[in-house]
Amino acid sequence: MMRLVSVFLLTIFLAPGVAHAQASSDEPIGTLAQLMRGIMFVSANKLFDLQSQDPAAELPPLSTTPEETRDTVSAYMGVASARFSGVYRGWQDVEGAAVALADGAKLAMIDGRLCDNGVSAPVGRADYIEGARLLEEYSVNVLNAAREQDYEGAWEAINYVTESCSHCHSTYRDGPDSRQEPRCQ
Repeated sequence: MMRLVSVFLLTIFLAPGVAHAQASSDEPIGTLAQLMRGIMFVSANKLFDLQSQDPAAELPPLSTTPEETRDTVSAYMGVASARFSGVYRGWQDVEGAAVALADGAKLAMIDGRLCDNGVSAPVGRADYIEGARLLEEYSVNVLNAAREQDYEGAWEAINYVTESCSHCHSTYRDGPDSRQEPRCQ
């Protein structure tokens, strides 16, 4: 009987905390700039790399890297980043980057997202919405080409990803009106 009461009391007191811990927030965690630096910039650059190196090309084994070069790369990238940068190579890396950009476009649209300068991200503006839509669409095109291991198709689709980035950057990051009104930085 005592054990049953104990289980009942634990259930009453712990269940709300467990339910609360399992629920995710709809609120953005970071600024738009942090999202760009943490997901978009890294992923876009992985795609841009495809335009200079075929993901299916033979790569030298990681173990043949001279120690001095490995230490230099670690100093620039960080030890963990350098060590694990080649784990997902080739088409897997392209697919992951395309997914990150496509889903990142949705993350950039979360209501309440702020710019680094404290201004609300323009998630309700038609041109910003269109830029996010284009980024998602074009990133999915890269993903589909990567799934087919279609180098020429992926290469071409990445040009459109670049265009979608420019769509927002020209207005919200690099725009000519940057001195007249607060931009999303």
